[in-house]
Formats: sequence, structure tokens, C-alpha cells
Amino acid sequence: MNIPLLTSRFLSEYTRRPLNLVLLAVVPVIFVVMAAQPIADFAELLGGAGGAGQRAALTASWAAAFLAGVSGYFHSLSSRSADRRLAAAGMGAGRIVTARLFSGLLLATAASVAAVAALWLRTGIEDPLKTAAVTLTFAVLYLAIGTAIGASVKNQVNGSLIVVFVWMLDVFLGPGMAGGDDWITRLFPTHFPTLVAIGSDSGHAGALGDIAASVLWVVGSLTVASIVFIRQTRSRALAAPSVRILRGSRLAAGLSAAFREQRRNTALWLLLFLLPIGFITLSFAVTPDTPAPVELPEDGNHTTIISMIDLHGAIMVPITVAFLAGLVGMFMVQASAEADRRLAISGFRTWEILVSRLGVIAGAAVLITGVSLGVTALDFEPTSWGLFAGANLLVAFQYGLVGVLVGSLLGRVGGLYMMFLLSFVDVGIGQNIMFSAAPPAWGGLLPAHGPVRVLVDSAFTPSFDTGAALLLGLGWMAALGIAAGLVFHRLTRGAT
Repeated sequence: MNIPLLTSRFLSEYTRRPLNLVLLAVVPVIFVVMAAQPIADFAELLGGAGGAGQRAALTASWAAAFLAGVSGYFHSLSSRSADRRLAAAGMGAGRIVTARLFSGLLLATAASVAAVAALWLRTGIEDPLKTAAVTLTFAVLYLAIGTAIGASVKNQVNGSLIVVFVWMLDVFLGPGMAGGDDWITRLFPTHFPTLVAIGSDSGHAGALGDIAASVLWVVGSLTVASIVFIRQTRSRALAAPSVRILRGSRLAAGLSAAFREQRRNTALWLLLFLLPIGFITLSFAVTPDTPAPVELPEDGNHTTIISMIDLHGAIMVPITVAFLAGLVGMFMVQASAEADRRLAISGFRTWEILVSRLGVIAGAAVLITGVSLGVTALDFEPTSWGLFAGANLLVAFQYGLVGVLVGSLLGRVGGLYMMFLLSFVDVGIGQNIMFSAAPPAWGGLLPAHGPVRVLVDSAFTPSFDTGAALLLGLGWMAALGIAAGLVFHRLTRGAT
């Protein structure tokens, strides 16, 4: 079987879930259309290099990089066993990996085209050829990163979190967002392409120049990814799954098994501990101490001036916990889908299985929220810690349930795209008090509106004026819980 035919077959695997292709086009459009101007303004506030149009153009590159990284990760991870069997059958690891990378490049190109088209429709493009080339460069770099991580990290939660963490560090510490030019930022994959995009000469690319340095990064990344992928694709014995018999009451046994299963995944809990530290510490590090207006619900809405550091410190916590708790909920349901169907056949009730999974998700949400609050306390002190902590925990629980819904309905690739989109649009834009004195009106239609209003109230005012918002948040959690239970029941009982 030749490489073009293999590439076609591998693309067919990806398109078996049409929603993956839809989201591959929709996510960059929504990201760029909704976020281009706010992110450009925020980057200017943080001291990002380049003009407003150039910073807005970078949103297309960032969106394409995220999508390509996720696609590359799951494209290599999901095919590991099949690729080893093909290699053992005589196809050869090199030929298989080449076809995988070609199919990944086509997906990265599709994400880049969608992102650039969205940018053109939203803001226009000053230099279309350069913007398209830089966006594709970002996508190919992260395709290589995602592929290398997918070939090395078999746990889908751990691997996807690593891809996201690399992307976050690269974006928020890079010259386009923070204007940074420390030696550490020069090691990030998109450092040189970003400088090319904003028309700024790095002065440290040597005789190569920034364009040649960017090309060298692309070639080097693809080479490393290919080597790692080939090593993992060579034939080897596959471990047989272990089976553990559950004893005791069904609910207690289910909870015990669910926690025991996740307790073995030490890397997951380490990542859930370290990622909030990285995200929130980073937000304080890059935010300047400049005044910004914010609308507070104290004795009727009024606008006051607060330090941007405090605003960023407060709002970064719900952004962090929403995405991470949602990701845990999504992968928890997907990883256990087959086992949960077998439990249903053996007599477990749907609510017993669901409570077992939700127990682990709630534990992860508490851990993520606790670590996030602990890191925040080093640089920011809300007026009321109890309400502030409770509001963030409510966001985490809400998005843990959103993750259950997304995980029950979508595949891994489409699910991760959707979780990124939902948490970013809801908490990152719809409730974000950093972009304007008051969030946009449409944000009131989304789940995190209630808890974030409570959070802002408890962070900056001495009295509690958001009882209605708290009830709204609890109502959203109840509705999400009912919806998750119904969907979960349909899926677990589908095998009987």
C-alpha cells in the first residue's frame, strides 16, 4: 500500500465523525470573530509588540496552532495499536508515520484556511500572503508537537493537558501577547514566526534571519516528531488489560473503583496541581499595574477603577477551573464508556454509575479550585474569601457537568475542541470584566454568568448583592446535572 493511499485511509478515519470536520472549521471562526479585537486590545495593554492589526492577525495563528496540536495528538494516539499491527504486517514504520504526518498536514492546512478566512471577514488582512504563511507555520509546528506528545503520552487527559499547557505558555509569554524577549521565550516554538508576523527583527537569529529560523524550527519539529512516532510505531507486545472484581454495595464499589482507577494516574493529579499554578502565576507575571474600569453590583450597579492585576487575578481563576474541570469530566466519561455499559448490563443502575464518575470529577474540581485559590492568594485577596471560593467551585462543578455532556455526545477530538470553545466563549469573553467595564449582554445567557457575578461581587465589595445571580448559577448546575443524567442513561442503557 503506497503513502497517498495510506494518507487517504487515515483521513477517512478522522472524518468518520463529521463533527470533527465541522469543529475544525467552526472553532477558528468563532475564536477569531469573537476574540480578535478583545485579544488585540488585551495584548496592547500587556505590552505586546506590533500594531493592532498585526496582533489581531495573530489570533488566527493561535487558533490554528491549538487545533493542529489537538488533531496531531489524537491522530497519533488513537492509531497506536493499529499502526503497530500494520508495521508488523510489513508496511514499515517509516511509511506509516509519513502517511500520518501527511494527513495531519492536510488537517493543519484546513484549520489554517478557516482561521485566515475568519480573520479576513472579521478585520481584514494587511498582508494576506504573510498572514497565511505564518498561520500555516504555527499550525505545522503544533501538529509536530501534538504528534510527538501523542506518540509518547498514552493517557489522553495527560497528553491533551500537556499540549494545552505548551500552547498557553507559548501564546501568553510570547512577543505577540506579552512583548517578552527573555532568553526563555526564545525557546518557544512560535517565537520567530511571531516576530515575522509583527514585522519585528529579533536581532538574535544570527545569519539565518527570522524567516530562516522559523523554517528551521518547522523542519526540526517535524523531524523530532517523526523519530518519536517511528520508535513508538515499531511492533511490540500489547499489555493485556487487568480485571478487578467489585465487592460490597454497588455504589460504594463503583466509587472505590473509580477513585482507584484514577489514583493510579499520578501524572493526571500532578498536572491538575501544576497547571493552575502555571496559568495563574503567569497571569500575574504578565499583567501591568494599570487602572481599569469595572462595573460592580454594590447598592445598584456602579463603575469604579481597579488595578488590572487584581482584575486579571480574579477572573483567571474561573477561566482555569472551567476549562480543566470540563476536560476532566469529558475524558472521564469517554474513557469509561465501555466499562459503564458493561456495568449497566451487569445490573448497576444509571445513577450509581453516574455518581461514581461524578465523585471523581468533583474531587478533581475541588483540587483544581483549591490550588487555583491558593496561588491567587499569593498576589490577590478578595473581600470575602468564602463567597469567592464558593463561586469558583460552582463554576468548576458546572463545567464538570458540561464535560460529562460533551464527553457523552462527542468524540475525543471534537469534544476537546468544544470544551475549549465553550469555556473560552463563556468565561473568557462572555463574563470577562477585563475587556470592558461590564461583560457583554449575551454573556447573561451562559452558565458561568451567575457564579462570575458573585465572584466579582465578593472580590471587590464588602456586601453581598448577587443573590439572584447565585440562584441562577445553582439553577444552571441543576439543569446541567439533569441533562447529563439523561444523556448518560441513554448511552449506558444503549447496550441492553
